[in-house]
Amino acid sequence: MAATPPLTPAPAPAFMPAAALPYTPKYHVKQGRNTNTITIGAWTIQSTKKPILNGKEIDAVEKQLNLPLPEMTFGNNHLRLTYSASEASATSSSSTYPSSSRPQARDSSTAATNIDINNTVELRFDTLEALAGVATGEGWEERVGGGVKVSMADKWKHRASPQSFLTDTPMASKPVKPHDWTFSTCYAGSVAGPSTFKPSPTHSLPLPLLARQDPVLDRILFYDDVPLYEDELHDHGESILNARIRVMPHSFFILARLFVRVDDVLFRLYDVRVYHAFGSDEVIREVSGMECTYDEVKRRLERPSDLSPLTDANWVNSVMSAITSSATAAVSDNGSASKPWPGLGKRVEVLVLPRADASAGTGAAAQGDVEGIREGLDEVRIA
Repeated sequence: MAATPPLTPAPAPAFMPAAALPYTPKYHVKQGRNTNTITIGAWTIQSTKKPILNGKEIDAVEKQLNLPLPEMTFGNNHLRLTYSASEASATSSSSTYPSSSRPQARDSSTAATNIDINNTVELRFDTLEALAGVATGEGWEERVGGGVKVSMADKWKHRASPQSFLTDTPMASKPVKPHDWTFSTCYAGSVAGPSTFKPSPTHSLPLPLLARQDPVLDRILFYDDVPLYEDELHDHGESILNARIRVMPHSFFILARLFVRVDDVLFRLYDVRVYHAFGSDEVIREVSGMECTYDEVKRRLERPSDLSPLTDANWVNSVMSAITSSATAAVSDNGSASKPWPGLGKRVEVLVLPRADASAGTGAAAQGDVEGIREGLDEVRIA
């Protein structure tokens, strides 16, 4: 009997470049004290890493976001990728181009008038924009979802007069600034320019290509790991957001990951993967969020007495991916959330890069999507 064909077509893999592209992108790497940059083909990729915010900056950002910041907030860190359609047109017609015509990295202080917004796309992972996605305000648990109580919460609420562990002063029944204390942002990066990401049921990441380790074809031209924020959740776990990028001769790949561990309660992962093959006109983004109870993950330890793997985001990711039970139901059993965390699930999106002859005026709406967040934050950014 012939096999029954699938009801839906299998997702089409992303553009897989051949061993030799129609052109070989030239690249140039520049390393600075706080900023590293690679210019390759039509792309300028810049990573900026600076110390955590100082007291004055913290006060300004907390006032702007109405959010108590994580213990380690790298508020001036970002990963920025700028694509120039005019450079793409030039490089597609020749395998080389003069250094003077290479696209230059966009500085945060560069005036918008210096950039052709109709032919330029900017992808960005930024600390302050990520924190702007953290739920705040009275009743955010019911309005947004994903509220979490620490394992001792039930014991605390049954005490007639809760006391702090260090003093006899009763603890406040409500925080001064209600917010998601796990900093579980659903931030997938920002986009500015005439293009934007749109859902695609037919695209997928080229996992075999990304897993390949050919010393020549897959050599790393540029790599960086940009920390955005970290917090130990009042000694009840950790919340870490970082963005990593690697650039190879054929493509670049980004993994921005939020890793949340609340001891004896739950684990959360929110992964944003971005892939682009040089020579193609598409950028593929896969966004996925998972949540499992602490005990579910802990049971997968090879040695129950060794808890160190529970702090390894890669190990936790492999375990959570293998768990098939309903994460939402498991958390509800612990009384941690009246409404599911909105980061759960998976989606694949595609951004089509503009052409050099794109019509004027098409980029205003897409660029406006992130301007509301950027306006106030730029005022407190370090020069």
